[in-house]
Amino acid sequence: MGKSKVVTAVFRALQLILSITVLALTLTFLKGQVYGDPPTTTKFTIFVAAFTIVVAVANLLGAIWWTWLEDIVPTIALMALDGIAALLFIAAGIAWSIGLKDTHGCSLGDDDGRGLYFTGLINGGLIDVGGSQPLAGYLREDLKSPDLAFSRLQGLCHKAVANQSLMFVVGVALCGSLIGLRFWSYKRGGQKTTYV
Repeated sequence: MGKSKVVTAVFRALQLILSITVLALTLTFLKGQVYGDPPTTTKFTIFVAAFTIVVAVANLLGAIWWTWLEDIVPTIALMALDGIAALLFIAAGIAWSIGLKDTHGCSLGDDDGRGLYFTGLINGGLIDVGGSQPLAGYLREDLKSPDLAFSRLQGLCHKAVANQSLMFVVGVALCGSLIGLRFWSYKRGGQKTTYV
């Protein structure tokens, strides 16, 4: 295996690991959805991570074993898949940024945690229980201790911010680097690349 294939395989493996991590973190938010449908942002992120995993696996196997793949699939098509994966991850990261805008950096803020409580990405859904405030899904066991409840929401918020950060890392750094590597190889080798 040539040096460029090793570099590509390392990048693809890193892309795969980070995409699986984003998928796993997002699935924890989906699993924690108690009331109502999960936010569209959560469902979109699951799609994006799954799509990027498929792209990474196909290209990783292509770089290591399936050398015939570069004979059938044009380099420009593989570059397009990398570009789509990058744009989708950036879009998902932006969607999470917008969804987390009222969390005040995961602190209680001036509104005594209402921003955390009403953020749909982390509260597990809301249900009207006939009181002054709807009940958040993640807090249904913590009603007796508001401090514990908001500590739990802060932990979920930190997890959501970490997830968002990983989306930008995958989208900008990894996919951008892979597009650059592929473009460099495409320019160097004419119409055919030396790796996938």
